Amino acid sequence: MEKRAENILNAVIESFIKNGVPVSSGSLYEKYDFGIRPAMIRHELENLTDIGYLEQPYHSAGRVPSDSAYEFFVSKILSNETETSLDNEFQKCLHDQDWLNFVDLFSNHLNLLSAIEPETGERVYKTGLETLIDNLSWDSQKEIKGIIRDFEELDKKIENFNGKMFPEDSIQVFIGKKSPFTASEELSVVAKKCSIDGRNLLLLAIGPKRMNYKKVVKTFKSIKETNGGKRK
Repeated sequence: MEKRAENILNAVIESFIKNGVPVSSGSLYEKYDFGIRPAMIRHELENLTDIGYLEQPYHSAGRVPSDSAYEFFVSKILSNETETSLDNEFQKCLHDQDWLNFVDLFSNHLNLLSAIEPETGERVYKTGLETLIDNLSWDSQKEIKGIIRDFEELDKKIENFNGKMFPEDSIQVFIGKKSPFTASEELSVVAKKCSIDGRNLLLLAIGPKRMNYKKVVKTFKSIKETNGGKRK
């Protein structure tokens, strides 16, 4: 993809994540300097739509990102974003293995549904369903029953997950129906396996596809493998 088209695609995704409304060529022209006029921006949007990165909800509307666009966007974030610093309360919960408080902190910090399985087959700690529903766009409200069903079945989905889909200490992002943990096409799941003082963790953050991926990935990257209290 040419750099200008990539910049326009990123602008559409970031704008839609922030505002939740279809993005027009006029709004992009007002907010960004791509060095081209609105008609040329519109042409670029049409090309991005033709190759499957953008969708147009209805005729004459602006564009919204497709699942392929989110995957492209996230791949860049995974490569480029650096970790953030977890505060002491996060660290204490991790190393005290206080999973209930940790998952609460994690959910509140990211404003998403979160879940953690400390060991394969152990209890799954999860919270944030109400937060997730509050963050859905109006068009996604019809999916609430399915999302509640996903929440109810999450323990079983995690139990059935064999952990072989990605290596330990890596971050994986599943967009829409590609997720092994949720069925709703309205959701994305960020997942990470790691080891904290000998305990193998599977950590999930679940939210709308227009979640703040940069913040989520930074936070996930800050959770490092440890052994005997030392971070690797």
